[in-house]
Amino acid sequence: MPELFKHLSVAQMAALFCLSALALTWLGVFLFQRLIHSWIHGRRNANEMIGLTLAAFAALYGILLGLLAVEAYQDFSAVQDIVSKEASAIATLHKDFGGLPPPIRDELQDKLRAYAHEAIDAVHPPPDVVQNPHSASPGLDALFALIMNFQPKLKSEEMIQTETFTRLNTLVEHRRYIIAAGENGIPNELWWVVCLGGAILIGLMWLFDMEIHVHLILSSAVGLFMGSVVFLIAALDNPFNGGLTVGSEPIETVLKSMDG
Repeated sequence: MPELFKHLSVAQMAALFCLSALALTWLGVFLFQRLIHSWIHGRRNANEMIGLTLAAFAALYGILLGLLAVEAYQDFSAVQDIVSKEASAIATLHKDFGGLPPPIRDELQDKLRAYAHEAIDAVHPPPDVVQNPHSASPGLDALFALIMNFQPKLKSEEMIQTETFTRLNTLVEHRRYIIAAGENGIPNELWWVVCLGGAILIGLMWLFDMEIHVHLILSSAVGLFMGSVVFLIAALDNPFNGGLTVGSEPIETVLKSMDG
């Protein structure tokens, strides 16, 4: 996603895409009527050929936007699912730690609370800070260190230690996925193709020969719908900054239950 979009709210993004498409459409219609209408429709009306070209191009461009919208929504839903799974893993670890003797039990639960705060911060990263999914996590490192140094005396404690290693490795995977999802998205080169295709689609709408008010109404409908679809893709493209964002509510709920 272009950096500009990451600093916009949902309403600002919607206004940017929809109003830009509408303004471009109206400007082009008025300029075309004044400057090149007679050149396109000089001896004969070219509406039929323009309509066929527009229909073919709109089908191809619609497929592109549809595929991008589906992909963006699937990625957004996957991130939401990972956040929920991370919250479940934290809650399960907290319950497992309750089966260990003090003081290791209290130390692990305190470190787990610290990691929960760290996980919440990972869901709401600063928009200008580049995060590395392979960077170390202080909270997880502390948990790994404590559980590795723990010497179980009972079979149940040994089982909890083994299960804890599995769940901590799962948290590492979730953390890396969430951080990577904040930096990945639709490549800028593909955004240029989307913008170019939208400009061509609107440009073809300018070429029709019809009454000005009809021309404005039909062109506006196409422009606004195209702008709204591109807005939807852009809003879903970055799940943490800009547009529609994935929330940290599942982790926050677990943290409150741990504190309570």
